[in-house]
Amino acid sequence: MQAVRRAVLVAFVVSLATVVPAAAQAATITGTVSGEDTHAGIGGVEVCPTPQPYTFEVACTTTDSSGHYSLNELPPAQYSIAFSGWVANVPYVSETYDNKPAYQYGDLVTLSSVDEVRQLDVELARGGSISGKLTDEETGLPVAGMGACARLEGDGYERCAKSDGNGNYQVNGLPSGEYSVYYEGWNQVNYLHEFYEDAETWAQATVLTVTAPGTTSGIDAELARGAQIFGHVSQAGTGLPLPEAFVCAEMEPPGEYQECDMTDADGNYGLIGLPAGTYLVAFEREYLPFGPVAGQWWQGAETAEEATPITILPPETRTGIDGVVDRAIWGPPEKEPTVPTVTLPPPPVATTSVKPQLRKCRKGFHRKWVKGKKRCVRKHPRHHKHHRSHR
Repeated sequence: MQAVRRAVLVAFVVSLATVVPAAAQAATITGTVSGEDTHAGIGGVEVCPTPQPYTFEVACTTTDSSGHYSLNELPPAQYSIAFSGWVANVPYVSETYDNKPAYQYGDLVTLSSVDEVRQLDVELARGGSISGKLTDEETGLPVAGMGACARLEGDGYERCAKSDGNGNYQVNGLPSGEYSVYYEGWNQVNYLHEFYEDAETWAQATVLTVTAPGTTSGIDAELARGAQIFGHVSQAGTGLPLPEAFVCAEMEPPGEYQECDMTDADGNYGLIGLPAGTYLVAFEREYLPFGPVAGQWWQGAETAEEATPITILPPETRTGIDGVVDRAIWGPPEKEPTVPTVTLPPPPVATTSVKPQLRKCRKGFHRKWVKGKKRCVRKHPRHHKHHRSHR
């Protein structure tokens, strides 16, 4: 069973590699992103082209300090261009070209030839902000590195920011409207996901008003610590540490709550900020279009049905949840002995080329770069469940 899954996974990865057009046939989109209010360039804006139809993937870029960007090596196609201030938390509203909401594809930009250069300059509207302070509900000490997210009611526009060393946060780039706020550790801070004012469900979350470019302040929260699971992943047969293995804990019933991590160079991982519950831990987890597969579940199980569940209650920490996975350790290729070269006739040249449609992730997941590999990972935020069960 495990061998079959791995064969399917390899075939899927190979199929992705075949749909990316050759970089040699490339056009360029370049321009400047500036503010509508100042007309000055904005640094830190992420610019992402998405081909339509979505048959291959293109890397994003980021504007420099003067607001300039350049998207190079673009195959001729039609593209939707997104301009996002999320990563750098810039105080400007994200959008797609030309002046369309961030959640839409917007106007398509057509590149007709490999030597075409298009100039696209855009201006972003200044948004409002939501700010507050995050503290530990037991100690009152500030919580640093916790994500605070604001979601616009109705259309799903969302921006997030992390709290600083004093627990202070400010979410920028919000268009005027009504927002719900939640807090998320993203497996980096051991505190539970929760909504502002401890609402029990997303529908019950307190609605806040933002009027751009003003700031809605004093949106503070006291956070509860979560549970933690730590372990190690090694290579079957050799016992060597297995880096870059994707490890996930999924609450029973499956799909209700999940946290994932990637093992470090020593094969160690940590799943933190977990609410009370019973979990199944999967090693070398992958999300294929037809659903999730795993290289192994805890205690050597090949399927979720055979896996041993782990019951945990915050602020408990469980260690020694280890896995053994049968796959190669990725790294620099080993030098192979020199062999005589053999000249072979050139392969036949195809007269036509058909680009297959890129296979999509299943509902609730999207494709994302994770340490050099495209993986289908669960979309953030997970605001379908409240985890403050002790209140």
